[in-house]
Amino acid sequence: MPASPPPASPRAFWLLLSALLLMGTVQAAGNDQTAAQQAQLQQLRARIAGVQAKLDHEVRKRGQVQGQLRATENRIAQLSAGLRRLDDSVARAQARLDSLQRQQQQQQKRLDQQKQALAAQLRAAYMRGQDSQLKLLLNAEDPASIERLLAYFQYFNQARAQRIQAVHAQLATLADINAQVRQQLQQLTGLRTQRAAALAQVKQERSTRHQTLAALNASIHSRSQRLVRMREDERSLQDLITNLQQTLADIPADLEGHHRFASLRGRLPWPVNGKLIQDFGAPIAGGRLRAQGDLIVAPMGTPVHAVAYGRVVFADWLPHFGLLVIVDHGDGYLSIYAHNQSVYVQVGDWVNMGETVATLGDSGGQNQPALYFEIRHRNVALSPRDWCHGRLPRG
Repeated sequence: MPASPPPASPRAFWLLLSALLLMGTVQAAGNDQTAAQQAQLQQLRARIAGVQAKLDHEVRKRGQVQGQLRATENRIAQLSAGLRRLDDSVARAQARLDSLQRQQQQQQKRLDQQKQALAAQLRAAYMRGQDSQLKLLLNAEDPASIERLLAYFQYFNQARAQRIQAVHAQLATLADINAQVRQQLQQLTGLRTQRAAALAQVKQERSTRHQTLAALNASIHSRSQRLVRMREDERSLQDLITNLQQTLADIPADLEGHHRFASLRGRLPWPVNGKLIQDFGAPIAGGRLRAQGDLIVAPMGTPVHAVAYGRVVFADWLPHFGLLVIVDHGDGYLSIYAHNQSVYVQVGDWVNMGETVATLGDSGGQNQPALYFEIRHRNVALSPRDWCHGRLPRG
């Protein structure tokens, strides 16, 4: 009769029970943390939705033309984002098609090699004649030689049969690849048709935008009116940032494992590579106002990158600034990216340094594509040149 195992010691039992309880506690804590993060995100989005509702009311007060400009530029942003997704799909489909065509060429080459080898075998068999094995039996005197030669013929026939099977298998594989190529070509053609339609729609919306912008500029008859408008636009941004700072006061950014923004002074990357056409602090509006950020000109659609790790707290349209992205970096620091063509993030998203948040554009009534870039600390504008590494060329 086999011996029964020794009973576990009380100490081992309590160690095991403690480990199980600890695992359950850790899992419960993880679930509670995830739930808390989701609740915090919902709270953040709800509060910022309230801020955006106030902005909607302000835009309506500005007049019908401002509302039309906002609607048009938002449609352009959506179409541009859709166009980018289509471009990505076309690129992936084209890469898949190229891969299939390379496979097709390689398989055709292997098939041709097998056919040539099979043809060589058949020619050799024909030259020897159909009765080669019978001649061996009649002419050879050594039974061992006869057996060896018959074995050679058997191997030869097996090799021929294997090559024939290989040709059939490669023909089937090639037929399958050809079918995939045709299917991929159809998909690529469909995607390119969709892309052409989307591009035409973007151009049509841009034409509408130009008309709306002309009407907006026509409503400003004098320098004093332009100054009033610019002050209103600046106040809108100031009010937005104040409301965001109040909203974020009890929802701190989770920066664990990341550098504090203040420690990155002088080491931040520029959000785009372009030419500087307006410096922080430069006089604008005839010297009545000072620029609160830098204006960087670059081609339409240039990717706009976050300058540091942070959380998106605003991604919407604002008078004069157009499609605007604001990233909270903690400790009261914000980075601001304005006049975008399209936006790729939404409120609550966490972004890393260098991650694309938008594409450069001319929204907000600008006459040329350019990024307006600001850095703020507790609603005080800071010079980007003091924070970003290197110097941009002048435009």
